[in-house]
Amino acid sequence: MNTVLVDDLIDERPFGLFQAGIFAICFLIALMDGANVQVMGLSAPLMAVDLKLTPAQLGPLFAGSEFGFMMGALLLGPLADRIGRKTVLVACAWLFGLASLGTVAAPGFAALLTLRVVTGIGLGGAAPCLVSLATEYVSQRYRGRVASLLWAAMPAGGVIAGFAASVVIPQYGWKSMFYLSGIVPIVAAILVLLFVPESVRLLILSNAPQQRIERIIRRLAPSRSFGDAVRYATHEHQEKGLPVKHLFMDGRAPFTALLWLAFFLNFLALIATLAWTSTLLRSAAMPVADAATVIGWNNVGGTIGVAIAGAVMERLGTYRFLALIYTVGAIALALTGICAPHTASVALCSGLTGLFVGGATSGLIAIATIAYPTAIRSTGVGWGLAAGRFGGASGPVVVGALVAAGFPVAQTFIVISAPVLGAALVMLMMGRLNTVHATDRAEFAAH
Repeated sequence: MNTVLVDDLIDERPFGLFQAGIFAICFLIALMDGANVQVMGLSAPLMAVDLKLTPAQLGPLFAGSEFGFMMGALLLGPLADRIGRKTVLVACAWLFGLASLGTVAAPGFAALLTLRVVTGIGLGGAAPCLVSLATEYVSQRYRGRVASLLWAAMPAGGVIAGFAASVVIPQYGWKSMFYLSGIVPIVAAILVLLFVPESVRLLILSNAPQQRIERIIRRLAPSRSFGDAVRYATHEHQEKGLPVKHLFMDGRAPFTALLWLAFFLNFLALIATLAWTSTLLRSAAMPVADAATVIGWNNVGGTIGVAIAGAVMERLGTYRFLALIYTVGAIALALTGICAPHTASVALCSGLTGLFVGGATSGLIAIATIAYPTAIRSTGVGWGLAAGRFGGASGPVVVGALVAAGFPVAQTFIVISAPVLGAALVMLMMGRLNTVHATDRAEFAAH
């Protein structure tokens, strides 16, 4: 019987229509994560008037989806490694789509908060699945680039939502944005059902029917013929027990712990910057319109940074490169407050912050995608993102305490930049590890 290693088959395939179609559908779902925060932020003032919400109630509503994301990533990422990424991705897309649609009928604060948490659970469960599926069928040498391009959907979703809201909300009201953010993921879920295959390696490891595997292989390599007597295999092996524990086995423990710390520090600074920059700059006598422009440049820089990070990493290396751009990003972030209220200088610093700190975020995603084997890939990505969202939920609280204590604007931005420098140090520590998993060593040895 002829044995075909699907790992080699995937690695020898070019990035064609099959891979591009999977990527495009996953990218569409990822856009909704970036749009989610923006839609809520832009709708909140009008929503508060209609539903008689107090300013104190808006804070939990903003944080609700972040905590929901953590829950979804922690619980549903490992589930996807057991029952399949496609199944969980479809369910999660439907979940946050329906929760968004339900928001328009929410009668008050309690219902809104519940729906925001449910929306976050769906987004958190979808994220590790779409990253795993989008990178499953591309060659190992392109996997980091595809992962970083997929992460570019996050800031891009915010940019698209901002432009759409400026047209749609004045014409049709705040509810129209939640209709859009609900319908799009539901349509995307249908596209996943129709066109996105399950991970073929996961199917092999779970002893799925041969016919199901063969259908995917024919789509992956339509010009190849392997005959009737063939067995499909993979270099990887099935992990027994809870997927989470395997993140700390076979020498992965130091790598996983440092990766989680990097995610935490990155998102702490990133979300704190997005949440507080406008308010801080306005307190530094910058006009409202100029402060909004500064945030816009941060999103533009972030979109560019995450889109190109993977390709640059392939050329310049991984850990030292990320340490360098974290350092530059920390400097740009610290200078944001020092340059205020000069709009041009602040906008430049904000754009550079998005470019470098945002780009480094996609680098972390790429590292997690490449380092963990198929059997625990969704778990590794999901728990890393959960650590990041915990930092994202903590950052605005920390800055809020600084503002309440009367910290000057310049010093506040310097404090926010400190975790970014911390992430740079973590990257250097990861680069020195001698006990990382063999997959990670093999991938990055050339760098």
